[in-house]
Amino acid sequence: MKAGLIGLPGSGRETIFRALTAQSPGHPSELKQGEAIVPDTRLDFLSNLYKPKKHTPARLELILPKPAGKTPAESFKAVLEKSRDQDVLLKVIRNFSDPAGNGPEPETEALNLETELILADYLTVEKRLEKLSEEKKRGKKNDPEELSLLTEARELLEANKPLRLSGRLSANPKTRGFGFLSAKPVLTLFNCPDDFAAPAPGAGELYLKGRLEEEFSQLSAEEALEFMSDYGLTELGRDLVIRTLYEMMNLISFFTVGEDECRAWTIRRGQEALNAAGEIHSDIQKGFIRAEVVAFDDFRAAGNMSEAKKKGVFRLEGKTYQVKDGDIVHFRFNI
Repeated sequence: MKAGLIGLPGSGRETIFRALTAQSPGHPSELKQGEAIVPDTRLDFLSNLYKPKKHTPARLELILPKPAGKTPAESFKAVLEKSRDQDVLLKVIRNFSDPAGNGPEPETEALNLETELILADYLTVEKRLEKLSEEKKRGKKNDPEELSLLTEARELLEANKPLRLSGRLSANPKTRGFGFLSAKPVLTLFNCPDDFAAPAPGAGELYLKGRLEEEFSQLSAEEALEFMSDYGLTELGRDLVIRTLYEMMNLISFFTVGEDECRAWTIRRGQEALNAAGEIHSDIQKGFIRAEVVAFDDFRAAGNMSEAKKKGVFRLEGKTYQVKDGDIVHFRFNI
């Protein structure tokens, strides 16, 4: 899954990106791609038990689109265009005073950013409808479903409403190819100063002390814990952001374990064992025989795999088994 960071000029997108990925500062015009580790104490438990050569947590890919353009407005539009192929958007909103001393207006900025997404999609829809009209005049038959979808999209956008409000428009394969920005799931991040007292977040929004979190990201785990204690924090903001994204996108983790590696794998909730096997390797999917499964909580209660089998919580499942969050799975296959 790819998450793209967008925001109006001066919102602090780069700061948030570095806070989430622990990347060091670079040139502001560089396209940045990074990975954010999905925090999971269950994988930590398994690695502490197996002492593997490799400990591999799940990761989410974060994209900071290149702000190319002669003016801030042009750069911003370039960022939006490069965000069309992302799965989810992180909207960064300035909630701190700018260098000129101007105070933040986060609600207004969030509204303006949403309006920009709607406008960008409206222009895309209009352009496509114009092309379909021209093709019809030349005798080419339009796809009635596409025409219906785009007409419905235009009506929604003209009412200044995002396409994500319509499941038909946001999920249909014929509209997904346009990369509509306002159809994508959104998590709003308010980029706050160090001394900000965050209120309880609403649905789809989080408050993050960007500069402070960036500093934490450059520290060792032990140093970060010490500084978090000084600030009265019990959890890193980046962990909360990534966990929230995971839940928003209906993602879960299953585990493979052993002396060589303990690893978390990311799949969508409801995915069947056959497809989950393909996440590991296509050969495992092709030669699938069965999945040996034990739920993490059952495994932890048993203490080890041998005891899990004795207690009857170790199961054999077929291709259509829907893998559950926290399942420990070993795939049997033959090629």
